[in-house]
Amino acid sequence: MTENQKPSLDDMRHWLKKNKRIDIDRDGGFAVSENARAAEKGELVDPDEEIVVDDQEDLEKLADELEGAESEAGAAPKSGGYSALVKLGRQRGWVTIAEINDYLPENAVRTEEALTEIAEQLNRMSVQVFETAPTQDDIIIPEPIPDDEDISEEDAAALLTPEESAGLSKDPLRAYLRGVGAHKLLTRAGEIAVAKSIEQFTAKLLSAIIQHPMAVEELVRMADGLKSGEIPIDQVIDGFTDLEALAQVDDAEVIEKNEVATDIGAAAMTTEQLEEMKERALKLIDQCAVQLKIIRETFGKPDKLNEYNEARAKISQTLLPVRFAVKAVTQFADHIAAHVDELNSLTHKMRDVMVDRCGMPVDDFIEGMKARATDTKWIDELSHNGTRWGEMIGHNEALLTHLQEKIIESEETASLTLNDQRDLARQVKLAQTNLANAKAKMIEANLRLVISIAKGYVNRGLAMTDLIQDGNLGLMKAVDKFEYRRGYKFSTYATWWVRQSVTRAVADYGNTIRIPVHMTESYNKIRRVRQKFLQETGKNPTDEELSKLSGVPLAKVQLLTQAMRGVESIDAPIGDDEDATRLDFVKGDDEDDPQKRYLRTALEEEIQKSLGELMPREAQVLRLRYGIGTNHDHTLEEVGQAMGLTRERVRQIESAAIRKLRSPDFQERLRDYLAVANQLD
Repeated sequence: MTENQKPSLDDMRHWLKKNKRIDIDRDGGFAVSENARAAEKGELVDPDEEIVVDDQEDLEKLADELEGAESEAGAAPKSGGYSALVKLGRQRGWVTIAEINDYLPENAVRTEEALTEIAEQLNRMSVQVFETAPTQDDIIIPEPIPDDEDISEEDAAALLTPEESAGLSKDPLRAYLRGVGAHKLLTRAGEIAVAKSIEQFTAKLLSAIIQHPMAVEELVRMADGLKSGEIPIDQVIDGFTDLEALAQVDDAEVIEKNEVATDIGAAAMTTEQLEEMKERALKLIDQCAVQLKIIRETFGKPDKLNEYNEARAKISQTLLPVRFAVKAVTQFADHIAAHVDELNSLTHKMRDVMVDRCGMPVDDFIEGMKARATDTKWIDELSHNGTRWGEMIGHNEALLTHLQEKIIESEETASLTLNDQRDLARQVKLAQTNLANAKAKMIEANLRLVISIAKGYVNRGLAMTDLIQDGNLGLMKAVDKFEYRRGYKFSTYATWWVRQSVTRAVADYGNTIRIPVHMTESYNKIRRVRQKFLQETGKNPTDEELSKLSGVPLAKVQLLTQAMRGVESIDAPIGDDEDATRLDFVKGDDEDDPQKRYLRTALEEEIQKSLGELMPREAQVLRLRYGIGTNHDHTLEEVGQAMGLTRERVRQIESAAIRKLRSPDFQERLRDYLAVANQLD
């Protein structure tokens, strides 16, 4: 694609495949992705799950639409440009690829990267991009912008400048702040609507999870950790929902601010409340364990089908009032997804053998896997159907039978049929996707709150980007735990979580040497007292005055003052020339004092010179007795044994040698080193 051309059909195909709108098959053609297929059915689907499309009419229809988009690429852009496109998208919540090419000038969409960047920027403005006009169900939590709310030409141009489209913005903070400005604040009614969506999708997610025996089995394993104390209860369960009281509350009704909400989360519970919740949870899990055993025993037995279904229904009813912690829900979903991934891997291997290697028609393979994937007679019947590909299947019958046995084993492990496993996995993935989008709506609308709180903690050792990042983590926790029925706005509740996350990050990472959080809080108390004293008296208080005014012991005041002084680099330059550093003015240790090293070396040389003028046996006795040149000194007995002399003879030789060293000739040379020896000691 040249610089003066709009995206061609191949470019748009590549963009659509990159954004999960179509799938490119092995022959170079393209198939409708599951996301596009969902637009026709009015449902959301798993964007990562592959499907096989055998409807040739759908493929031809999509090809015609893409060809039409290519033919219109050379048309002149519609009037209005940037602002008209943004206004159109914000009014109805979406635009199509063709409309982007129609409204924008050629230089704005001359590359694939520019087209992708424009789509991402429109998404940040809550405008979704589709390759064709979507159905109403394709737009998650739509909120059309009223016609009277317009966007200025300057704002649109600033958002979609060619420089930004080319991805040339190098300041991540400015780019982030620009993106935050694209999200509007939610009203109280809007917060309730999004919170209800989160509640709805959470219920759907839990409903799908607790229907899967493998999730119940994982819950039973967690119960063992709860009983032993290895797993805290708040990591598994966040509380219980009063279903009867909830049924009596109207959808629009919320708890008055002066009322006390009895339905509190695990984070606000006392130790006694957590223990009570743990006991209740263990009783429910034990009941589920009994039903799980029945499921294992009755699965695959046609005469026990009613017992099997009743056991699954009882588990769902038992766990219905339980509010699982986010961490536990994620663990359940990951456990199910891992099992389904293994199952899909086996299915893909069978497809590779039967379709790609043996030539079995794709339609026959799909129908056969749906109806007879675990039928042990299926492979044998295919190998004797009289076709060429049936004969090839016969040659690979051993491999296919092995893969089929693995699928049967997977069914027995999960106590669910192949189709039921895929259906539940699809429900879980769909609920997770919708839940993530609903939470993102609440998070994006409150990013300004994080920035306003983070600005108060600059110059505390962390960059602004790090403060915002940790604040966003607190915001995400607030979204998980927000209960709109209590009557407060989300920002009121989220402020505490954001501030706690930011202050904890400053305490943990703001200093090179980590200061415990409790010491930081104590120091902040002292700092406030010092500032107040300075404002009132015009002078800094002493440690004794700080201790008296703050009620903190004097020793702790001195400790906190020293601990919070901060860390300075010894390589920091000093002076205007910046040649000298702080290290140059730091006094070294005694061991590294060059003057003492020289004196010690000179003394050792003089001693060796004096010993060299003695008789060899006298010098050896002195060296052994006083440890000169050895690791330690020796006793008379040890010296005598080493030299083959008696203790008395060694003593006599030592005395004679010392008398020689005390003569005027030797004393004159060694006297100057006596004071040095005392300093070195």
